[in-house]
Amino acid sequence: MTMRILRKLFLLLFLIPGLLHATEEIVVLEDGSSVKVFLFYPENDGEGPWPLTVLMSGGNANEYIVRAQFWLGYELASRGWVIAVPVSPDDNSFFGNNGKKIPKVIEHLQKLPAIEDGKTLLVGVSNGGSSALEIASRNPEEYYGVVAVPGIIKDHAIIGEFHNLPIFLRIGENDFLRWNRQLPILQKQLTEAGARVDAKLVPDGSHVFTIDWNELQPWLDTLR
Repeated sequence: MTMRILRKLFLLLFLIPGLLHATEEIVVLEDGSSVKVFLFYPENDGEGPWPLTVLMSGGNANEYIVRAQFWLGYELASRGWVIAVPVSPDDNSFFGNNGKKIPKVIEHLQKLPAIEDGKTLLVGVSNGGSSALEIASRNPEEYYGVVAVPGIIKDHAIIGEFHNLPIFLRIGENDFLRWNRQLPILQKQLTEAGARVDAKLVPDGSHVFTIDWNELQPWLDTLR
């Protein structure tokens, strides 16, 4: 992740009050490794249990970058979801073997009394959007859907069938990583893999952009 992206993310973090009110959970996995997870719980929305969203951070998903994307976790929690934001155990994002840890993290978290059992929503920003797509393709029946804002498929050979999984995909019109140029073929590939895709370019958007909740919230409302 470039310094330009990081500056935007940290600006969002410090402009929004209250973002550091997350609880921490250390999930110890069967292989002895552990994953640190920050949790946001809904406020003023009853006593739960609530459905779970796993928010995949951009870059290498280390703790600095994870904290920089608390703004999105805070927003989703205000809309009735428990938000779990995992920190990469080796600063190497959540692709490949690290990505395979996420279902185990979900299994652990759904044993907590405030979190509903069953399906989970995956949300990802930048690298996180790409890893969310990869993770969901392995077992799409376990997820409500994927929100990739933005995201791409980085390794087409390992992407499986999506089996009608809803995917909300947005990429900035002026994405300086040129992911915008990949949108038509990406939408075609996801559709051919069986996903139900809502994909658009964000007008004047760069790699990091403001989410249009007038578009995303109605899409979220269809999932449950």
